[in-house]
Amino acid sequence: MLRVLGLDAGTESVYRLMLEHPSWGVDALAEALGAARADVLTALDRLADLALLRAAADTEPDTGSDDDAGSDGTRGPTTLRLVPPQTGLAALLARREEELRRTQLEVDATRAAVADLLADYTAQGGESATGAVERFTGPDAVRRCLEHLTLHAAADLRVFAPTGTGENAAWELDVPLYEDRIAQGVRVRVLHLDSTAGSPERRRAMRRLAQAGAEIRTVPSLPLHMSIADGESALLSTSAHTTRPGAVLIREPSALVGLHALFSHLWDEGTSPAAAANEAGEAADYSAQERALLRFLADGLTDEAVARKLGISLRSERRMISGLSERFGAHSRFQLGLQAAQRGLL
Repeated sequence: MLRVLGLDAGTESVYRLMLEHPSWGVDALAEALGAARADVLTALDRLADLALLRAAADTEPDTGSDDDAGSDGTRGPTTLRLVPPQTGLAALLARREEELRRTQLEVDATRAAVADLLADYTAQGGESATGAVERFTGPDAVRRCLEHLTLHAAADLRVFAPTGTGENAAWELDVPLYEDRIAQGVRVRVLHLDSTAGSPERRRAMRRLAQAGAEIRTVPSLPLHMSIADGESALLSTSAHTTRPGAVLIREPSALVGLHALFSHLWDEGTSPAAAANEAGEAADYSAQERALLRFLADGLTDEAVARKLGISLRSERRMISGLSERFGAHSRFQLGLQAAQRGLL
């Protein structure tokens, strides 16, 4: 539940037990948890690093008790005092929120840089002179180009897959084709939205790709559809900015550097299915996409802006809000935000 704040499962268990029994020493904590003494000491060090524990003057005489110090001279919890959780956890949460805000700013800046590159090449006629940028309009043209890009990848495919429905159906993953590329030794990495927000068909497709050997991670939002083949060509969707579905094929090396950086950044921020399955607690009952939606609403974004950032339709975004409001018993956005904050989802 507190993994996002930097506490692994073992450290969180020690922290919760100390909140219940602040006077317990290392041995008592280890016995209650069925853990090794060294593991408890490691957890205490981590809690101190996170400023959830603070050093306190030891006014008691040194009795040499096993609970006071380890054989290596490490002091036990009798010389450490819990920082009030409402203070310590609030500080950690504020720090994490600031990190997420900075991450979003970096992604937005990269997206803007890519848009500027495309605008410059279009204005200069670079696509017709050098073939560095080609445009495709209509779902059939997009589908053919995507199939060609995937089929001719020799070593590496990196994919943004926000959705494959509606006007973006041309971007639906061709699972048999990807299975064939994997069988031919191509490394396939797919970033898609949190699985709880996808259709049953999309979840089945992702499971099938994972079984074939693809690497899958989820993120709460994706800026666009994109496929990068061998670091030499990238196909990007343009339907979010035009009246008809379309795509841009980029072969310009300087633009590809930025696209690689965007993919790597989001890949590092993504969650693998195995890691998601290990999450526990109330926060795990809410998808990363739902938490991102709540954060965007708390930042004052409109429904249209939230839907755009999450890569979903406005109707889907409002359906998510209605579902969360019903789960929280909230009758207004203010109540929704208040309940989300109380649950530690912001």
